[in-house]
Amino acid sequence: MFIQDIDLKLKDWAFSQRKNLPYELKLELTKKRIEDWYSHWSGDVYISFSGGLDSTVLLHLIRKHLYSDIPAVFADTGLEYPELKQFVKTFDDVTILRPQKSFRQVIKEYGYPVVSKETAAKVRKLRNGNLGERYRNYLLNGDERGSIGKLAEKWKILLDAPFETSEKCCDVMKKKPFKEYHKKTNRVPYVGITQDESFERRRKYEKTGCNVYDSNVPKSQPMGFWTKQDVLRYAAENNIDICSVYGEIKQSSSGELYTTGVQRTGCMFCAFGCHMEGCPNRFQKMQITHPQLHEYCFKSWESGGLGMAEVLDYINVPYLAEVDAINGQGARYQQFKIV
Repeated sequence: MFIQDIDLKLKDWAFSQRKNLPYELKLELTKKRIEDWYSHWSGDVYISFSGGLDSTVLLHLIRKHLYSDIPAVFADTGLEYPELKQFVKTFDDVTILRPQKSFRQVIKEYGYPVVSKETAAKVRKLRNGNLGERYRNYLLNGDERGSIGKLAEKWKILLDAPFETSEKCCDVMKKKPFKEYHKKTNRVPYVGITQDESFERRRKYEKTGCNVYDSNVPKSQPMGFWTKQDVLRYAAENNIDICSVYGEIKQSSSGELYTTGVQRTGCMFCAFGCHMEGCPNRFQKMQITHPQLHEYCFKSWESGGLGMAEVLDYINVPYLAEVDAINGQGARYQQFKIV
């Protein structure tokens, strides 16, 4: 355990050193990693392009400064903001992939994406997995190594929920189409993942670094040590067009950059992390900006919707905007209106 703690601290230290490099050095290191990846695979590469801020910056960085002919690939899952889909179509050489199943089919077969991928996976295994007694006890209570890896007490309520919980959505709707694209073309991706994404992604980056060569899923994440401020700075300094859902890039009185619109553009109906958001959260904003999609999301399953009202009610997350905002009187919601 002592050796593991030292190893973890060393990785944290190394990551911290890279994360805190001057912006100009980060930019040069990222370009070097992009070139290394391109050279290693003899140009058989592509850019995983979601239309989001990070991948838009990555696309610009690669095509503008290094390789203008690298194709971009977009997975149209049906869960993206409509504005994102239109934004993606404004770029040249973009291949559009589509999953074999809809989100409604996926949640019917596996369950809803709730809390986080880690928590959802544990709940799914405990509810439906053929687990050995030792592993089950570990997921529920931890073991001699401590409580790392156990299901948090707060989320044990999901074990008795009237709906299934699962992390499988991303595997089916995003990873599988990209795997099929790789088999068909033999190309490997650049991915616009940054250190602000999640704790899990940061840990994975600490283990592998930017370019993951020795893996079943090779990938380059050359911006893996960038912060959100780095991404916004690059976009602002290079005058990059970003999707309208983000609004504009502004600077606060303290010098921090921010976007006036939505802060994340992941799958619209995904509930991962929504319990950590203040009001108005992503679903409350959706009611203002995309009322028809909001209605579909929270309409009952029997009525042809996704039935997510029951899910968010169960974990005590609000999903309806305030009445005055719905009537157009809520000034603090105006920034979320899409033009």
